[in-house]
Amino acid sequence: MHKQMVLDSVSSQRPADNTRIDLHLVDMIWLGLLLVAALGGSHAQLTAQTSVAPELRECYLDPQLLNKNNLPPTTMPVLIDIIRKIEDNPNINMDLRQLSALVLHTYRQDGIEFHQPETNVGTSSMVLPYAPTFHSFHRHRLLLTRLIPSNLQTLANTTLNSALKCAFHHMLSTTVDARVRGDESSCNQLSQYRALRSGRSLRSIKDDVEILDVAKLQLSANKNGQIRNHNPKDDVDYSSFSDVKSERQLLGESTCPLLNGVVSTQWDAVSGGNLIAGIAAGAQLQQVPVLELAKGSVLNYDNVQQTVTSIYPATLTGDLAEAILIQGTDRGSPSISIGTAGNWNSTQAHRHFMLHSRTNVEMTDPEIRGDIDGFVLGSTITTTLGRYSSLRLSQLLDMYYSPRNGVFDRSLRACNRNELSQTYITSTTLASETYAFAAALDTNMPLRGTIIGGLDQLVNSAVNNFQSYTSSNLNTVSCITAETTEPDFRLKTNLYIVLDNTWQYQAIYPAISYLIDSIEVGKFGSSVTLLSAFDGSIVVNRTFSLADFHSNYTLSTHQSMHSGVNLQTSLTNIRIMMQNQLRNESTVNYVGGNSTVLLYLINSGNLQSNEAVWEQARILNETVPDLRILFATSTNQFDNLWNLVRDMHNDIMTISLSTAGVNVEIVMASVLRRIQEVGRRIVNPLCGADYTAGSSGSRQFDDFVEPGYTNFYAMSPNYFYQANDNRRIRVSRSGSGIGSLVVCHSRVTPQPRRNTTIVGFDQNAITCETLASTGNIEISLQNMCDGYWAINSCPFFYLSVQSDTGTATPSSATCTDNSVCRFPYNIRYSIQVEELGCFSGARSLVASVTFILASLYITVMRSI
Repeated sequence: MHKQMVLDSVSSQRPADNTRIDLHLVDMIWLGLLLVAALGGSHAQLTAQTSVAPELRECYLDPQLLNKNNLPPTTMPVLIDIIRKIEDNPNINMDLRQLSALVLHTYRQDGIEFHQPETNVGTSSMVLPYAPTFHSFHRHRLLLTRLIPSNLQTLANTTLNSALKCAFHHMLSTTVDARVRGDESSCNQLSQYRALRSGRSLRSIKDDVEILDVAKLQLSANKNGQIRNHNPKDDVDYSSFSDVKSERQLLGESTCPLLNGVVSTQWDAVSGGNLIAGIAAGAQLQQVPVLELAKGSVLNYDNVQQTVTSIYPATLTGDLAEAILIQGTDRGSPSISIGTAGNWNSTQAHRHFMLHSRTNVEMTDPEIRGDIDGFVLGSTITTTLGRYSSLRLSQLLDMYYSPRNGVFDRSLRACNRNELSQTYITSTTLASETYAFAAALDTNMPLRGTIIGGLDQLVNSAVNNFQSYTSSNLNTVSCITAETTEPDFRLKTNLYIVLDNTWQYQAIYPAISYLIDSIEVGKFGSSVTLLSAFDGSIVVNRTFSLADFHSNYTLSTHQSMHSGVNLQTSLTNIRIMMQNQLRNESTVNYVGGNSTVLLYLINSGNLQSNEAVWEQARILNETVPDLRILFATSTNQFDNLWNLVRDMHNDIMTISLSTAGVNVEIVMASVLRRIQEVGRRIVNPLCGADYTAGSSGSRQFDDFVEPGYTNFYAMSPNYFYQANDNRRIRVSRSGSGIGSLVVCHSRVTPQPRRNTTIVGFDQNAITCETLASTGNIEISLQNMCDGYWAINSCPFFYLSVQSDTGTATPSSATCTDNSVCRFPYNIRYSIQVEELGCFSGARSLVASVTFILASLYITVMRSI
C-alpha cells in the first residue's frame, strides 16, 4: 500500500503527456524511504548493536571513567538521584511510560566484555578492546528491538555529565567480568552482604579504592583494562591471562567474577536493568509473536504458544531462558541451576559485586531480585498510574524501596518481595512463557551445542528450581523487621563536613559515605558541603545530589586538599560564609527548613586552641544560633575543644576508623545520632546575621510529612528571649491526607513524642495535641525565657509534627506537585510564626563574662 502511494505521488508530478511510469525509479524511491526509516530507527537502537554504542564509548576509553572510584557507587539512592536529574531536565517532557523505555535504549547495553588483544599488537587508537559478546547481550537485543518500544526518541548526550552517564550505564547493564584479580583466595570466603547490613565483609576497603594506572593503560593494547596484583593504584586489580592469546574473554578465569549491572538496596542487591525493563514492559504491555522474535527462523520445538507477554522476557523468563539454553548445551544436565550468591567488596560505597561461583551465572541472586521487583512493579503499573497518572519513575522506585507505606499499598514494597513473588508469579504461566521465549532465544543466541529434544523438561526443571530457590535462599529482611529497625523520621539537614585530609582516604571515605547516606542527601532531603579543615575553603560545593557528591569527592580531590588543621582560620572563614548565608536567607524570607550542622572530622593531634579560636567559635555560635558544631576526632581532644561547642558532653566524640573499612556504622553511630537530634529550623527571617531587625510579624512556610513519620523542629531563644504577649507558633493542615497530625512541643527533649516519659522531668515536659483534617494548633511563646539570666542559658523550643495514620494505608495521591513532593501521598501542613524577635548576646556583657570564665577555667585546668 505504501509503495502504491509513492507511485501515485510520482505520477501526479509527471507531465500529463508522459503516462509511462518508470517503475525502476519508484522502486529506488521506495528503497530510499526504507533506508531513511532504518537509519532514523538505528540511532535509537545503537545500544542493540554488536559494538559498544558511540555515546557509551567514553566510559571505556577515558581512564578517569574506567576507574570506578571516580563514579558514584551503585546504590538505589544514587540510581534514583540520576533518574531525577533526567526527569527535572527542562528539555525532557516525558511520562513514566516513555522515560522508563528511553533510559534503557539510551544507557543500557548488556554483555560488554574486555577482550585481550594479541600480545604482539601495539596500542591502537582504532580499536576499543570492549564489545557486547557476553550471553546477556542476545536477550538484551531482543528486548530493545522487539519487546520494549522506544518510539525512535533519544536522550541527548548532554542530558547527564560523563560520570553520571557511565555510572547509570553500569547500573543498568548486566555482564560478568571473569578476569583474574588476584584476590580469589579470599573473596569467595566472604559472607554475603545482607539487607540492613547484617552481614559483614572482612575484605579490606583498600581493595575498593580503584585508582587506574594511566601509564599502564597506555603502554600497550594487551594491557588495556588489565591491572596487576595488589597495586593500590589499580582499578579492579586484574592479573594477566598467563600470556595466553584469546579471541574473547573466557568465562571461568576468576573463581569469584564480578557481576555488573547490580544496584545495592536495603533489601539486598538487585539487577537495575531488569528492574527498569520490567516497569517499561509493564507500562507498555505487548503480546509479541514468537516468530517475530525468532527473526523468521523455523522453531525447532513443538507446542510453543504463539505469543509471549513482553514483561516476562524483560524479567523472569529472560534469565530463565538463558540458564536453560546455556546450561542445557554446555553441560547437558537435565537439572537447571538457578541462583548464584555474592557480596559487595566493601560495606560502604558499593561498586563491585563479587559472585561466589564462576559457573551457572545466567540467573544470579541480584538478577532474580531485579526480575521479581521489575515483574511486580510492571504488573501493577497500570493500577498505580490509575491512582496517580503523573507519577514519576523516581517516585515509583523511591516508594517501593522505602521501609514503610509502599506504592499506594503497604504490601507493595521490596521488604515484602517473597510474598509478592508468590502472589504475582504462577508456575504454570511462567513455564509456558519460558518455553516460548527459550524457543525464540535459541534462534538468536550462539550456543556450544544444539538442543534436539527435551526443552520442555529443562523448562520445568528451571521453573521448579526457581520457585524453590526464591522461597528459601533470598532471605529478604521482612517488613516487620524493617519498621522496627528503621527510624520513623526523615532528616532534612544542611551538613557541612570540615575535613582534615591527614585521614587516609580509605578510612574516611566510607565514614562520610555512611553519613550522607543516612541523612538522605537528596532533592527532598539533606544537603552536604565539604570544607577544608586547613582554612575552611570549599572542596565540594553544597549539593543535594548524592551522585554529584561522590563524583566530586574522589581520591584525587582528597589528595589535592591542603594538609593540616587551622581552627582559627577555618572557623573565621566558616563564620563569614554562614553569616552570608543568613543574610541571603533573610533576602528570600526564609522562615524554616533544614537544620544546620558543622562537623569537624579531625585526625591531627594536639590541636591549637587559643583565645582567638575561642572568640571565633563564640561569635559563630552567637550569630548563627541554629548551627550545631560537632567534633569527631581520632584522639581525645576534649581539653582543646570543650569551649567551642554548645554541649561539651555530647558534641565532642572520639572515633576510631581504619583503612579496613569495617564497623563504620558502629564507629559513626554517635556522630549520626547527634546530627539526627538537631531539629529543622524555625527562624525570624528578618534577623539575618546582625540581629538588629524588629518583629517578624506573621510569616509561614509549608512542610510535608510522610504517613507514619515525624518531623522534628527546633527554635533558638534568639527569636523569643524577651516577652511579647502576641508571640506564638501555629500549625495547620494545608492539604488532604489520611489520618491525623499529632503536634508535640517541649523545652527538654529535642525529639518530643506522644506517650514519652523523660526521666528526671515531670509528666508535663512534653505537651501534645491532635490536629484532625481541619483547624490548627496554636502554642504561645510568651515568657519562654523567664528565670534565665542569659540567652545562652535559655533552652531551645522543640516542636514535632507526627502523622498518625492508625491502620490506614495511603492509597491515593494527595501531594501532586512533583517539584516539592517526594511521595505523592505526603501530607502538607503549614507552620506560622507570630511576632518573633531578634535577640543576640554576641556583643553583650554576658557573653564577655562567659568568655572570661571559660578562659579562667582552661587556665586552671591546665595548671592542674
